[in-house]
Amino acid sequence: MMEFGAADANGALDFTCETCTTKQTSKLLHDLIQSIVSALEARDPHTAEHSLRVGDMAERTCSLMGLPDDVTATIHMAAHVHDIGKIGIPDRVLLRNARLTPAEHALLRNHPRIGYDILSGCESLDGVAEIVLHHHERWDGSGYPDGLAGERIPLGARIVAVCDSIDAMLGKRLCKKSMAPRECVQEIFLNAGSMYDPDIAWFVLKHWDAIVGRVEFRDFIVAEPGAYHALCCSVPAPKALDLIA
Repeated sequence: MMEFGAADANGALDFTCETCTTKQTSKLLHDLIQSIVSALEARDPHTAEHSLRVGDMAERTCSLMGLPDDVTATIHMAAHVHDIGKIGIPDRVLLRNARLTPAEHALLRNHPRIGYDILSGCESLDGVAEIVLHHHERWDGSGYPDGLAGERIPLGARIVAVCDSIDAMLGKRLCKKSMAPRECVQEIFLNAGSMYDPDIAWFVLKHWDAIVGRVEFRDFIVAEPGAYHALCCSVPAPKALDLIA
């Protein structure tokens, strides 16, 4: 079976989502999502690879949470295209191999709104569009574009936010090296309740190997029994633990 990003017999990179092709998602919607991902890949292969890895992590998270199939499919598709708005970001910003200036960062922060505008034209993708719009909101209300807080942020956006951050930290970026897995775990933990929904953050930490360990950079995951719990045990767990019980 070809892995994501592997070259086919003609040397072309394959950006097909294995998860989508094995689910009972509408063929029309699946084809549309694949076309959108392909358009993003043509502009920025790094972002396309990142988006598909985030999609896989989000789908595994939803499955482990026991969310309904239709909800899981919507969140999975949204995670695949969460950065589609970057198509509307100028190359001088999107492809910059250095730290962004404040003005450039302000431009980049427009991508959730651009992505929403692209997707909201299709009524069947309304749920996907809402998740894309809000995937940079923060649990404490300090995110963007609308400053939503807590459960006002769509569930899918809260799941994508955690998966997005994990891939951004563990994956290599244009202007920074990848983070060590132990540091990534600590960042997710320390930002639970401020940046991330604490219950979702804890759920992902509890099921780290099942959710994160299977992604492309899985060789970098340190599989030490109890290591993640030992790292995080100095801070009290969130009060609502029904998702991770």
